[in-house]
Amino acid sequence: MTYRTERRLVGAGVTAVSSALFLLVPFAASRGVRLAAALAFGAATFLALYVFREAAFAALDRSIYRRRFRKTETRIVLSFAERVGASFTILDLVDAIREYLEKPADMSALLIRSNTWELIYQSPTATATDPRVLEALEKNFRDWSEGFSFISEDFSITSSNEGARGFFVYAKGFHLFVLTRLCPLIELEAFRTLYGELSIYFDRVITISDLFKVAELSREWQLVAATQRSFLPKNLPQPRKLELAVAYRPLINVSGDYYDAIAVDENRTLLVVGDVSGKGLAAALIMGIIVNTIRVAPDKADLAALVRAVDAAIRDMGFDDKYTVMFLGLVDTAARSFRYVNAAMADPILVAQTALGPKIRRLEPTMGLIGLVPIEGEIRIEEMPLRTDEIIFLASDGVTEVADTRGRRLGETEEFDRAILQAAKQPASEFVGSITSLIYGFIGDAELKDDVTILAAKAGRLWD
Repeated sequence: MTYRTERRLVGAGVTAVSSALFLLVPFAASRGVRLAAALAFGAATFLALYVFREAAFAALDRSIYRRRFRKTETRIVLSFAERVGASFTILDLVDAIREYLEKPADMSALLIRSNTWELIYQSPTATATDPRVLEALEKNFRDWSEGFSFISEDFSITSSNEGARGFFVYAKGFHLFVLTRLCPLIELEAFRTLYGELSIYFDRVITISDLFKVAELSREWQLVAATQRSFLPKNLPQPRKLELAVAYRPLINVSGDYYDAIAVDENRTLLVVGDVSGKGLAAALIMGIIVNTIRVAPDKADLAALVRAVDAAIRDMGFDDKYTVMFLGLVDTAARSFRYVNAAMADPILVAQTALGPKIRRLEPTMGLIGLVPIEGEIRIEEMPLRTDEIIFLASDGVTEVADTRGRRLGETEEFDRAILQAAKQPASEFVGSITSLIYGFIGDAELKDDVTILAAKAGRLWD
């Protein structure tokens, strides 16, 4: 008889006794007792019997529990279950097996990862290390569902612990087999308790493992982000008669935006701003390839050759859906000229100085996306004069497409143009600061949804 069965029988017996006593109420009423008094007597009797029943059942239940669960064999399993409840790693579980099963009771255990049938731990006993035993267990138990049951003499499944050679628990993708002749002496409730603790334990182990993976992935992303930042210039060059400034804020640690400023010689400076499609590791990798391809190019003044080199580098990576938009501009302060290629960048601006004051000139695209298909034909290079105090304003779409709480895009507002013209009177560093402040003031309580990259170049006194 199991603990649960005996407990139910005791409960039924106490209830029967209480019910029999309650029958005294109608007997008392039939002996001439007034109805009101009989009802009062019945209510008091019911309350007293209820209290009696609960107290009697609790006392008998404690007695049954002590008698059954203080048995040495049952306490071994319960102590092991209690230790499992305080375990957090596979190593903790193995230590619990050794300390609570192997040493005090000479039990043998095998811990197996169910989907691969990978042996995680086996006791150093002849039975546990016998290959034939492991083969029989896999054959008979691998497809078992969640729960616990018992192992027969031939290492197959049996539903009763009577005469069983051992027991097993299958929980959360792990099999724990315990081989012991003590099975018939162990209370069934102890196996249920052990199964519950193992289920919670393996959930805990899986959660902790996932957290470690996330932490490891976070460290990897931090490494990728640090590597990506190493591709970006630590300091901008300081060419003659040209002031440079930059603002760069990736939305996440790893960005698809990139920028660079390279001194070709004392008079010529190459400006680079671009954005790789998508986010994440692939975009960061391509961004690094692009920046490095431009830096190692033998002739950084040959804009068409730079575009072709970047195109080939991206396609050599083997991604079918990765490409870049990019702006390459070559500033020549000696020739007072500005040559550029605009590969689908929508927002480059030249703040020109005219007789009527500063004027915004948008530098229209000269070609399409880079990296999707091989570039055929000539690459169009635009050239224009560059005057004193003119500003070249290069920004990723995270600047002009930033939206406020009403859904308005900054680049489509008159406020944007006015702010650019007003800020153009300032040095390059203050110009960039003003545009950055404009972005955060414009979005208000909204959130940025893209990387923000700004590179500005302001011409000095070119006639000197």
